[in-house]
Amino acid sequence: MTEATRVRIEQLTGDIEYIEKLGEQGGTSIVYRIEAKKGSYLLKTATEARYQEWLAEEAIVLEEWKQREPGFLPEYVGFFKTEQQSHLLMQWRDGMTLTTALRQATSEQRIQLWQAFGTYLFQFHQRTTGGTSQEWLTERIVTAERYVASAWTSGTLDLLKRLKSSCPDPITASWIHGDCTTDNLFIATDGTLSFIDVGAMRPGDRRYDIALAISPIIDDPRALGAFYEGYRLERLTKREFDYYEHGLYSFF
Repeated sequence: MTEATRVRIEQLTGDIEYIEKLGEQGGTSIVYRIEAKKGSYLLKTATEARYQEWLAEEAIVLEEWKQREPGFLPEYVGFFKTEQQSHLLMQWRDGMTLTTALRQATSEQRIQLWQAFGTYLFQFHQRTTGGTSQEWLTERIVTAERYVASAWTSGTLDLLKRLKSSCPDPITASWIHGDCTTDNLFIATDGTLSFIDVGAMRPGDRRYDIALAISPIIDDPRALGAFYEGYRLERLTKREFDYYEHGLYSFF
């Protein structure tokens, strides 16, 4: 971390007591824990152009939801750039990701966690926004084309053409996470669930969230049943799952 970055952080946090580098988050940013005069914070720093773009999008989402539903997401503190990097600062929360919790859980606890994930996602998707999922899908395909042209994705033009010609029927749009994996659901020490890594959160197609959520348990009937017991709505068809998980997600 440069001195210029530290100065900008202290403008938001007060004097820094110590900084702990926690490692990389999904290969997209470096994460730090910061203890400062005003409290504990998490800092995400991105260097590559694509990841800086994602971090800026996450900052916008966190700032918006801080006003929309205070406490629903990690609390936004600030976003700034220094030379070749972008930085997002938020309040620290103690806890672990669902991925970690599942790894540590007993077999029965694991089933309970999958049901809790389904319940949380169901409740989140009740936030309808008007319009249909088609607007979101169109934007995602346009972005995928840009990523292919920039060599920012492993997805191919051939796959993109197939996705364009086989779009699922639109449904009513609702708020979605947009990268709804077990890595991106956080369990606080008091048991409260919250999304993290929320740069793709926007009105969209809830089937995309479901496909990403159930991908690790698609061949595990008990865990899948627990998830849908929490989620309550109809299950994805195989075609829907394949379109979103093995198709569209390949570009992001």
